[in-house]
Amino acid sequence: MSVVMLTLFMLGSLFFVVQDYGLVVGAASKFPAQDSAPSDRLPAYGRVIQTGPKAYSVHMIGHVWAWAPSPLHVPQGAAVTFYVTSADVLHGFEIQGTPINVTAVPGMTGKVTYTFRRPGRYHIICNEYCGLEHQAMTGVIIVDPEAPS
Repeated sequence: MSVVMLTLFMLGSLFFVVQDYGLVVGAASKFPAQDSAPSDRLPAYGRVIQTGPKAYSVHMIGHVWAWAPSPLHVPQGAAVTFYVTSADVLHGFEIQGTPINVTAVPGMTGKVTYTFRRPGRYHIICNEYCGLEHQAMTGVIIVDPEAPS
C-alpha cells in the first residue's frame, strides 16, 4: 500500500513541476515551425550582424539552461540591438553593469539597444527562475577596445 501511495505522490509531484514551470518537451506549438518560413526572413541566431556604422544587432535565444550565442564580440562604442526570445520557458536577460533587463518569453521577441562605451567583459545572467540549473545560465559579451587612431 505504501509503495502505491509513494508512486502516486511522485507522479503527482512531477505533474505539478511540469505544469507549474511549463517545461514541456516535444509539445505542439501554435506558432509555425521556423523551417516553413523563407530563409531570408529568419532571425540570424548565432552571430552579430553589422547594421550600420557602429551599429549591430544580435538575436539572443534562451533555452534550458544557456544563452546563445555566447560569447559575443562587439567593438567599443557600438550600439547593439538585442532581440531576445526563449525556446522553452520564461527567462530573464540581464547584462550586468548595464541597465539591460528583458524578459524572454517563448513565442515573443523583446528588443533593447545599448551602447557599450567601455571595453571589457559583460556577463549575461538569467534573473528569472527557469528550473534546476537556473544559476548556471550565463553568457558573456566581450567589448573589444577601439583601435588607436
